[in-house]
Amino acid sequence: MNIYTLDIIIIILLIVGLNDPLLRVLQSVLGSNFVVSEIIIGVVVIFLMIVIHKYVLRRFFFKK
Repeated sequence: MNIYTLDIIIIILLIVGLNDPLLRVLQSVLGSNFVVSEIIIGVVVIFLMIVIHKYVLRRFFFKK
């Protein structure tokens, strides 16, 4: 399996798993609107994906 295929699968799982809980927290704590909350969640997911790709996937899978 290609490492970038794993990236796509992990991004989808992060979005599905983190979107609703983080959206509730951001809207209750910050009182921000939906669009701002989704942008913050997107930034968090991208940051987590970079960390997972760099420190986890690169150690176990080689780029083809």
